[in-house]
Formats: sequence, C-alpha cells, structure tokens
Amino acid sequence: MKPVSSAIRHPAFFNRYVEQVEPSEVSGLLEASVNLLVKDLNIIAAMDSTFAYAPGKWTINTLIRHCIDAEMIFAFRALSIARQDPHPIRSFEENQYAVESEKAYDMQLLVQEFIHVRTATSLLFKGFNEDWLGRTAITDNGEQMSLLSIGYIIIGHWLHHRKILQTRYGVGL
Repeated sequence: MKPVSSAIRHPAFFNRYVEQVEPSEVSGLLEASVNLLVKDLNIIAAMDSTFAYAPGKWTINTLIRHCIDAEMIFAFRALSIARQDPHPIRSFEENQYAVESEKAYDMQLLVQEFIHVRTATSLLFKGFNEDWLGRTAITDNGEQMSLLSIGYIIIGHWLHHRKILQTRYGVGL
C-alpha cells in the first residue's frame, strides 16, 4: 500500500528527512533499510571512528551514537502513537545527548547495536495495523506527528547522516 499523503503529518523541521524517502509501504521500506544500513556500517567500521571533519564537529563515533539514540527515541514515539498514549511527544536536545555520549566507543559494538535497533524498529512497524499509520499525537510544541511520518523520519534520518558521512567525512558509501 502506498502511503496516503494525508497520513503524513509532522513538524516542518522533519521535512528534510521525510523528503529523502520514496513513498511506499513503510514497513517494507524499513525492512529494506536494514540491508543498506548493514552495508554502510560494515564500511564505516573500517574507518577511524575518532575522526571529525572539523574542530568542534562530531566524531564518526558520536554521529553513529546519535543515529542510534535518535532511532530509539523515534521508535518509542511510534509506539506511543500506536498505543494512543495521551501524553505529548517530548522533544530531545540532540547536542546534549551527543555531549553526554562523547567517548571512544568500540565501533564494532556500535555497528551491532545500530543493526539490532533498526531490525527492532522494522519489526515494530511490521506489527502495527495498517489503519494505525494515520494515527497522530501532539508534540510538546503543539504540532501533530503521525505514526507514518515517524517511519519515514527514521529512514530519512539515516539517509541524511549517510550523505554527511559521504560529503564531509569522506566515507565511500
């Protein structure tokens, strides 16, 4: 099933992620994204994970940790919407998370964790009823966000950082 555009609702900030994903059935897209992620992470694992392309910019380690953290937060948001939790969806400060996670992680552990998190996210969405994809919740900023949009945001978030790894970090993905 192709997504109904009326089911795609999210704060404008997330357009940069959603627009990178071709419209299609979200659980199939997430399942396919696991394979791309595995391929990409195997290449990244061979890189110097402490490399940052400029002073004050995240290391590859921190960027991958950020992607994992963000995906776990978005998966929780998706679950909250699917279960019709009445509480607002909380925002998070990505730079605070990054600072608090600054350390030299074992890249092999990060790779394993990210693959497991994406696989779990894919399975989470597979378990959702198709009718639920149009469900929405209100963010703590008073904007609507749909379950379908979160699936697209998760996929697009990696694609966004994948391009940064290619263009700024010189990773050949």
